[in-house]
Amino acid sequence: MAFGLGNIPKSAPTPSKVAPHLDKRPIREKLLDWRPEPSLVQQLRLLPDSPLVAGVSNFNTKPHSTGSSELDYFKSTPEGMVDGAVLDGSEDIDAGVVSVNSRSPGDLVEMKQPGSRTPIFGIYLGYFGSRHHFYTGHGRWMVSQGFSAIFTVSKYASVAEIQPLLDAIPKHANPDDYQELRRADLGPSREAGAELIKKMNKFVADAEEHYQNSLSNLDKARSLVSDGKRTKYLSLFEMAEMLLPQSAREGNTFSPAALYAVHTALYRNEFNFRPLGPTSDCHRRDHLFEVFPYHDAMMVNRVAIMVREYAVTRGAMMKSPTYRELSESALGKFVLKAREVVKANREKRSFTPHGILAPSPAVTIEIPEWTRSHMDVIRFLEWWASYDLFEDGSRFHAYGSLILRALELYVDVPLNQTTAWTFLQEIGSVPSWEVPSRYKVRFPAVQIQSGGGLIRNKPMALEESLRPDIATGFRKEYKGVNVLCIDAPSTMIIDDGISLERTEKPDEFWIHIHTADPASGILPNSELATFLELIPENIYLPGHFQAMLPADIGVDSSNDYSSEGLTDRYSLAPGRPTLTFSAKVNEAGDILDYKIEPGVLDKVTYLDPKDVSQFCQEPAPPPVPEQSLVVGTLPSKDNQPPNRPMMAAEDLDSGSKQDLLSLYRLAEAIKGKRLEKGAWPYFAPRPSVTVAFEEVPVDEVPKEGVKVLPPDPYIKVDYDAFNGASVVSNTMVLAGEIAARWCADRGIAIPYRKNVHSSRFEEIYEYATKELYPSLRQGIQPSSVQRQELNRLTGDMDISTTPGPYFMLGLDMYAKATSPLRRFSDLIVHWQVHAALAHEREVNRKLDASVDNLDEILPFTLDHLENTLSLLHMREKMAKVLSYGAREWMLMALVRDWKFENRPPRQLRFTVDSTWAKGLMGRIDLFDLDAIMTVDGMDALVLLVDVKVGDEFEVELADINVHQRHIFVKAIRYMGHSEKTALAP
Repeated sequence: MAFGLGNIPKSAPTPSKVAPHLDKRPIREKLLDWRPEPSLVQQLRLLPDSPLVAGVSNFNTKPHSTGSSELDYFKSTPEGMVDGAVLDGSEDIDAGVVSVNSRSPGDLVEMKQPGSRTPIFGIYLGYFGSRHHFYTGHGRWMVSQGFSAIFTVSKYASVAEIQPLLDAIPKHANPDDYQELRRADLGPSREAGAELIKKMNKFVADAEEHYQNSLSNLDKARSLVSDGKRTKYLSLFEMAEMLLPQSAREGNTFSPAALYAVHTALYRNEFNFRPLGPTSDCHRRDHLFEVFPYHDAMMVNRVAIMVREYAVTRGAMMKSPTYRELSESALGKFVLKAREVVKANREKRSFTPHGILAPSPAVTIEIPEWTRSHMDVIRFLEWWASYDLFEDGSRFHAYGSLILRALELYVDVPLNQTTAWTFLQEIGSVPSWEVPSRYKVRFPAVQIQSGGGLIRNKPMALEESLRPDIATGFRKEYKGVNVLCIDAPSTMIIDDGISLERTEKPDEFWIHIHTADPASGILPNSELATFLELIPENIYLPGHFQAMLPADIGVDSSNDYSSEGLTDRYSLAPGRPTLTFSAKVNEAGDILDYKIEPGVLDKVTYLDPKDVSQFCQEPAPPPVPEQSLVVGTLPSKDNQPPNRPMMAAEDLDSGSKQDLLSLYRLAEAIKGKRLEKGAWPYFAPRPSVTVAFEEVPVDEVPKEGVKVLPPDPYIKVDYDAFNGASVVSNTMVLAGEIAARWCADRGIAIPYRKNVHSSRFEEIYEYATKELYPSLRQGIQPSSVQRQELNRLTGDMDISTTPGPYFMLGLDMYAKATSPLRRFSDLIVHWQVHAALAHEREVNRKLDASVDNLDEILPFTLDHLENTLSLLHMREKMAKVLSYGAREWMLMALVRDWKFENRPPRQLRFTVDSTWAKGLMGRIDLFDLDAIMTVDGMDALVLLVDVKVGDEFEVELADINVHQRHIFVKAIRYMGHSEKTALAP
């Protein structure tokens, strides 16, 4: 077909005198005649109008997906509840194997593409070839590097139903091959997926029928579900009970289609309902929503009205409003005061476009008294910039940008959420070193303190949550036994220690793992227990440490003396109570017997794990990258001595030395048994971040309307090859195995940890031992593809009331039990164990589930615990994800080092992970940080179409955005795929 002015017809076409041939072929075959031959016509590709990276999408000029394969990228939320599996060297032996939700081929998932408000239904086909694969209800094969489903129906399609689709997709191709196949319209056909398309369409039709039958309630979901002033946390199932009629039930539950109708109604509200839980599975109790009160919705609408009135007035004037005109409007009054505050504070702290302010020494900044309407605007900007409350295409994004435009303080910078976050720093609402991702992970019934920690309502009457020692008179006294507590000198709470007991046989020993015993004095199901459950484990985010059990709980200073808190009362020390997990083992590492009993410690020795590792002559770990990044000055207060007397291993008496060496030898033998069953051999250290703050100068008395801020914090990022003393990690895993076996023997429900796909042992073992472990032992970390494949085989790590195998630890069953002062799940184990022990002492026999009524004996019944564990698992994942906020500290350090301390980093190596229409995504060889290279950043060194996954560039930093967690790089040299020469430092 020809184009151009010369080819415009000058007259009407001559009618054909020959009757057209009657084509009786099916319409699908007729349409194939119109498809051009790829060899004759060059296919034109339109660039999508969505940016490479952004949190705001264009729903106005492009309300639906264009069908372009470039849009087939489903958002993954690294600071949200769905996060990739992380394998690290945490002090928590199995913290490194927290993985994503179990995604199984055959699941029905709903997702959203960037720039499209139309959700996409698809059947998940699996992860292979470094990509996730789907088959949508429109008959399209879609591929994505990552995704977060917003609604899931597990096991929707059988293996047999999806097999024809899998047969049409090459399993061992690379991402570039998949892209070319999709552009050529190859892959699974509509005919192969016809039955699944019908099945998905029927699901949508059934959901629509439920919606129409309950139209009145579902359209009023906000008024029927939300509270006036209190934020509520409800599961999808709980809201279905409130909004759907009883006739929609199928037995004791609702069908997935009915739940999807409720889900659709919730997502049609712009603000009130936000998904909170770590799962999108419609029938799981931890598929939670955060339901904002009517009061908050009214506040947002008040700000929207203020902004619209300002925009209309300014649009009519066609010029910037004068001071008098601003002073006559609600938003204008805020603008005038905010300008004054920002300009005054900029004399001490400079603006930067990187999501932080320029570093400064201790300063005093102006904090004015804001009116209620002013606070509404500030609160709106906080929610817009940091809480992630608005959908990508929400109109509220425009209101935030209009507020920033009205301020006239930000020239030549995008008026986006990053700039709003910086504005909040400039007015003193948040510190300039605040971690933005802290606000995106919101624990139910917990408030976020700006620049501080997390706020819970403390128990009003603590004494009502406490009880006399449940094991009084029955504790074993460890007279003369030297209990070794091996913790870093900086550790404040000591909740575990070990000791050795010899038997009549020279090759058999009892290993005792002594744990703190707060469960003996805290009532289960009490107000204090509820308080601890809200934050179910210590959160180790640098600069924002949050304890499950704060040190001040239990402190009474009302009299002339101050009583010690609960953490001090139960932290291990001479004379303190303990719950001891003991195993009888031999030199070969076999567990011959086990028991649990309460006790009282006599002698306690505190050792440094690094010193213990050297004393036991542990093999050196694989080398780690010699990378370090330090900004700021380390405060002198951070060199304080430990809070307990430390002893060197060489200074132990000869008997204790021999015990320590024997414990190490036996623990290694036990680990060897676990390695034979496929346990993960080595957890490589991740980058370590240290943050330290100077104290606020005490000689500067704060005045009304000002705030004194300390200097910007000291930040150090590096790798530490030391991964803890193995005698500690191995014995702690042993204690978890003892707890699980002891409780399983008695039919006691506790938080067992196991893999979802525990029946695939042979397949998992084959893959792990042959594909992963040989490289891992050399210090080479598994790739994202290998981690995804292992996760596919093992399934998610689940918390269950029934035991099962935990492949990553090489155990048939496991439960965390050694840190009851730091983890709520350990407290549950201790509560159940103490109740069982008390009953066994009373009846003088072992607890027997076939004879005894466990619901009357144990504090947590099976039904109660099942509901508790689903929410506990959600909160544990939130705590883990919050700890990953250390990435922002790394970016802050990098910005400060690059821009303000005149130490630009060396030339970096950028490795391509994925290619997009507007650039490349990959990693740099500095702490393995994610980075982005735009088309402009490629600097015409190579065509985008010629770049493949795995290619490498020599690059330099182009930009860093701390708020959005983005690093942009600029190419200096294209190195291709095969070049592996190291860069010069």
